[in-house]
Amino acid sequence: MSAHRTRVMYVAQTFEVGGAEDLVLNLVRHLPDRFEPMVCAINHLGPIGREIRAAGIPVTALGLNPGLRRPWDVARIWRFLRETQPHIVHTFLLTASLYGRFAAMLARVPIVIGSEHNIYHRKRRRHALAERLLMHGTASVVVVAESVRESYIRQVHADPEKVDVIRNAVDWARLATTRTRAEVRASLDLRPDQPVAGMIGRLTEQKGHAILFDALAHTPALQNLHLLVAGDGDLRESLGNRAEALGLSSRVHFLGVRRDVGDLLNAIDVFVLPSLWEGLPLALILAMGAGVPVVASNVAGVPEVVEDGRTGLLVPPADREALGRALAHLVMDPAAGRRLGDSARRVVLPRFGVDGWIASTTALYDRLLAATAVRVGREPNGASASALRGR
Repeated sequence: MSAHRTRVMYVAQTFEVGGAEDLVLNLVRHLPDRFEPMVCAINHLGPIGREIRAAGIPVTALGLNPGLRRPWDVARIWRFLRETQPHIVHTFLLTASLYGRFAAMLARVPIVIGSEHNIYHRKRRRHALAERLLMHGTASVVVVAESVRESYIRQVHADPEKVDVIRNAVDWARLATTRTRAEVRASLDLRPDQPVAGMIGRLTEQKGHAILFDALAHTPALQNLHLLVAGDGDLRESLGNRAEALGLSSRVHFLGVRRDVGDLLNAIDVFVLPSLWEGLPLALILAMGAGVPVVASNVAGVPEVVEDGRTGLLVPPADREALGRALAHLVMDPAAGRRLGDSARRVVLPRFGVDGWIASTTALYDRLLAATAVRVGREPNGASASALRGR
């Protein structure tokens, strides 16, 4: 460990493939040298955790599952933070934002940062209460959109001065392709002229796959449309059964977890995101950056990036008829889709790149460091740098 760099510990339950996990990957890859990133998976690494480790970043998996039935796991997180002595702990997703933040406060980490990535209309009362209590020891909660900020402040009764909006961003290098459009389609037994839509996201209720399947099955103009479904999750089996029951087995292609996003986006004609609730989805931004026309639910931060009729098409959530009509419009009028895709690309490329996002995040760190008067070069709890290196 360097005695002259600010140590930042990024904490999540695990680092599976998802938007929040990709944000951590971008952070550790692009942080300025004055910061020293470290990563903690409370449970297990996951695929992105392994990517982070392959990038040369220190990563620790604790194998824990903290909760009301396992309160002693919080003590083990506390012990880990006391040993590693970060100046900043930045948590991602629910488990870490609850138990990771609490352990960081117990460990007297100088700066504790939470995050909120979605609008949760059904946030559990006990979670909202816990987050309200945690706000007293939290320097900032980073939210991904203005709508998420408003929702979080209302649900948690958070101090607005402690809730900072830093919109999600992506590394445009992920749009690089390794195969041609024809090669990707051939690998999936799809004709070059076959209309194809795509969706990238966890197979969970939130993402609205079932609504999309219903739209495909009940919209006559979509009878030839194929759908690529990239991602995995708890609903994999039930969604497969639903596709079969609707007669879609030959047209819905479950691809599992994929990291070749550029190849997949290059192979499709329309990107669709029928989420029931959201934050500011990275997959949507990537699709727009690739110039792929998008159809998305009008929820949370989505309308902050998609202007209906100009950079994409917005539909009400859980409305299969509206979703079907929007998809049919783009399938039947490819020129309209190209206009939307070109406009979207021009809008998102300068706004949502990773460099600006890193600058906003590190500016927050610098502001909080100055306000807290943390002295980098002296260990947060009084231990010298040399003593820490000797552990």
